[in-house]
Amino acid sequence: MIREEVEAYNHEKILPKVKRHPTLDKSEVSGPTVVVKEEHRNLQIKKKKNEFSLKLCYCHNDTHWKDAGITWYGEREGFGSSGGACGYGDAVAKPPYNCMISAGGPSIYQDGKGCGTCYEVVCDHPFCTKRPVKVMISDECPGCTKSAVHFDLSGKAFGALANPGQGDQLRNLGELKVKYKRVFCEHPNSKIAIHIDPGANPYYMSFAVKFVNGDGNFECVEIQPEGEAYIKMERMRSAVWKLNAGRALKGPFDVRLTSAVTKTVLVAKCVIPEKWSPSAIYHSHVNFAVPKFVHKKPVHKKPIHHKPIHRKPIHHKPIHHKPIHRKPIHHKPIHHKPIHRKPIPRKPIHRKPIHRKPIPRKPIHRKPIHHRKPIHRKPMHRKPIHHRKPCHHKPPHKTHK
Repeated sequence: MIREEVEAYNHEKILPKVKRHPTLDKSEVSGPTVVVKEEHRNLQIKKKKNEFSLKLCYCHNDTHWKDAGITWYGEREGFGSSGGACGYGDAVAKPPYNCMISAGGPSIYQDGKGCGTCYEVVCDHPFCTKRPVKVMISDECPGCTKSAVHFDLSGKAFGALANPGQGDQLRNLGELKVKYKRVFCEHPNSKIAIHIDPGANPYYMSFAVKFVNGDGNFECVEIQPEGEAYIKMERMRSAVWKLNAGRALKGPFDVRLTSAVTKTVLVAKCVIPEKWSPSAIYHSHVNFAVPKFVHKKPVHKKPIHHKPIHRKPIHHKPIHHKPIHRKPIHHKPIHHKPIHRKPIPRKPIHRKPIHRKPIPRKPIHRKPIHHRKPIHRKPMHRKPIHHRKPCHHKPPHKTHK
């Protein structure tokens, strides 16, 4: 039973039943951040004492390329249009974006939920380098509906697909068919920045989140005024989030971000100061981590059918052991010769007599004991003893038994 289930997995009979994310062909995977809450489904096959289990896993970077159409807009080496529907403003023309942005069709933009997401695009035209180019969604292209998925690239991003010196020739073609896939966003040496909206005030907070690694977009954005709990903000059909509290909010503010796909949580402490101002940009000290991994091709192993081995039964003949007759062992008596030892000649010991000198002692002269004086004691005069009165004792009362 276990072998049949493993074969079904290897032949992709189980995988089509997995629910896909609405924006991705496969699910997505996250890396460690400052505060992490990961919800991922792992796809593993474990065999432990006739046990079989399947766990499904999110894979963020899509391993399969899909078809899409691309066009370009704006200047030939420009960044499309300043501002854009996502609200990034002129930051798309500066590092780390460097004009490598794109407007997305309805299936990519998704009413603002796709702002900040990153994709790799590669074309197979003779003018193209056949190398993928990474772009970030920063604008909306509502009229891009000819194909199910459409990217309206900036002039610089479109030209990056071409061979050296053939950028203008590729742009003159207008629309191209390409392959694309969703990937992690990675902005080197940059931290998350909060761009306050020009119309924000103490009663109405609004800002855009920029330079986001990882998923690039958010499921939830929360703000925490000083001494209060986190308050959930509302998306404004772009990368801008708003909060109409109806009361004055006091800073400094913490911002808590929850990524859209991997559900990773990141907290930017005191990113908005107490005395903030509209249109200002405040940089944090944190960003989402970008996990590094290598895609492995699935290995489809052919099932091994072992032929049954029929062996002839082995009949063992009984083994009859002959009795072992051993001769008795006769030990000869051992006669020990007497040992004659020679006497040891010893010399007589002559000791000299010890002559000790007499110890001269002084005579002891003791003083004579003089006779003591006689002790004269006075005679004792005692009173005469008169006849005492007789004692009349009462006889004890006897009890008659």
